[in-house]
Amino acid sequence: MVFPDKVSYGILVKSYCEDGKPEKAIEVLREMEKKGVEITTVVYTTVLNCLYSKGKNEEAERFWHAMVDRGCELDAAVYNVKISNAVKQGPERVKELIEDMGNSGLKPDTISYNYLITCYCMTGMMDDAKKVFEGLEAYGCKANAATFRTLVFHLCKNGEYEKGYKVFKESVRVHRIPDFNTLKYLAEGLAEKKKMKEAKGLIRTMKKKFPPDLLNAWKTVEENLGLHSTEEDSEVKEATA
Repeated sequence: MVFPDKVSYGILVKSYCEDGKPEKAIEVLREMEKKGVEITTVVYTTVLNCLYSKGKNEEAERFWHAMVDRGCELDAAVYNVKISNAVKQGPERVKELIEDMGNSGLKPDTISYNYLITCYCMTGMMDDAKKVFEGLEAYGCKANAATFRTLVFHLCKNGEYEKGYKVFKESVRVHRIPDFNTLKYLAEGLAEKKKMKEAKGLIRTMKKKFPPDLLNAWKTVEENLGLHSTEEDSEVKEATA
């Protein structure tokens, strides 16, 4: 006779959470406890994330405390689930949780700081967002594509396309380029502001950097904006990141 182990229970918990049924997942956890099956931090994190995503904040907080009481070994991933939910509570709350992480002996990672950057951007505090971005290296972290996407998107949203272009150039330098839609937004904004050299430079770079299946998409953007970059265009070469 085969008995369920922590892996098969974990799969069951995950499937309930994917179906948006955290209460069913918690029933499975109770069964695991009764049978003395180890509940991993990953399994706890899955349920916590499901509770938050369903808007069950009070239950999520109770679940968090129960995890701690049961001696669950907290890690950066589980803290980041809590931090992601705190974004709507404002930057001070996110900063507080990042400090809690440090005080618990855990190292906040790029994802943790990305949530803080997002929070600052959403509340219009772009200078603070930029400071966190510029301080990532000092925190022992490196910006990823999501970091650059967030900054470029919100700078564009605020009409600060030239600043967005500078951030884009940095993303190219470190090979952490944002997604097509964000950069299309930036190219359109630059063209609207008559920054044709920069818009052409962006598109020229992206036609080289993005996968071949997006080449036609960039050509369409180029045509729609009335831009026709050529290899010989020295001005464009100058603006290319």
